Amino acid sequence: MSYKTLIAAALLLCSVIRQPAAMAAESFAGKKVFVVHSYDRGFAWTADIDEALQRILTPRQVRMRTFFMDTNLQHDEARLASAGREAAAIMLEFQPDVVIVSDDNAQQYFAAQFAGNASAPSFVFCGVNKAPAIYGYPAVNVTGVTENLAWGKGLELLRSIRPSIRRVQVLLDARPSSQAAALSMRAATPPDIEADWSVIETFDEWRRCVLDAADSHDALAIMTYHNLTDAAGRMVPAEEIMLWTRNNATLPSLGFFDYTVADGALCGVIQTGFEHGSLAAAMALRILGGERAGDIPVTGSTRGLLMLNMATADKLGIEIPHLLLQEAAAIVE
Repeated sequence: MSYKTLIAAALLLCSVIRQPAAMAAESFAGKKVFVVHSYDRGFAWTADIDEALQRILTPRQVRMRTFFMDTNLQHDEARLASAGREAAAIMLEFQPDVVIVSDDNAQQYFAAQFAGNASAPSFVFCGVNKAPAIYGYPAVNVTGVTENLAWGKGLELLRSIRPSIRRVQVLLDARPSSQAAALSMRAATPPDIEADWSVIETFDEWRRCVLDAADSHDALAIMTYHNLTDAAGRMVPAEEIMLWTRNNATLPSLGFFDYTVADGALCGVIQTGFEHGSLAAAMALRILGGERAGDIPVTGSTRGLLMLNMATADKLGIEIPHLLLQEAAAIVE
């Protein structure tokens, strides 16, 4: 059984899809939902959000249309604005009842302009790192799910595996959403942890940081790495970055997403796109059922599931406590 299947089962078992029981089998034939993703369909986070939306909304006969802004690899302001205008044009043509919008770029360049507009559709956001108020959320027609990385809980997990950890090297790419997440995490750093935060733009810089950390730190915290470029300025595939990191890092590492632990980080209390998509879909169903978006509270209370990579533990010569093995929602062998 794949780790994704285990995580999906754990989320469903914990009733992550929060909706009235009477609505579980209700049909919404004739209702329309427009989905706008900031990134491309090949990005694991986006793919998992989209899978959850399809899995929950399609059986209820919701008519769906999806648009990928593809801004993960695009940084030109004109290109981002153009993607936002294209999303708006599709929305006006499709005339949906609800619009589901994932991650920050889609908020900034598309959804935010419609917040508080009584003549616009209802909006549900998910995967948002920046403060929702920046986009004018919540509003009479907007609710959603914020993305809060499990920094404190992740450190607790890491130190339950290796109690001596004190100094942590945090690695993140230079995307504004990554830096926004880091800002809130900094404020929540425990007083007995010394964290050094490195915003990285190139794969060469990433490799230097990982290797240098072995001489001065006790652990790595791997936040984001999807916008690193090579010497020619080309984007390096995320899987290649994690493969190198797994093969060369000598420190225990903390991840914050299921794919990061699956690709080589030692452990994490993880966020999943599936969970964000499930929560967003549940909110959309409530709106389709007659509730007003503005009456549904914005939530940041994703569960966070314990995930372990035993192959990485074996490579580092780390023995995982039996209790953690029992508590883990997913274990990568």
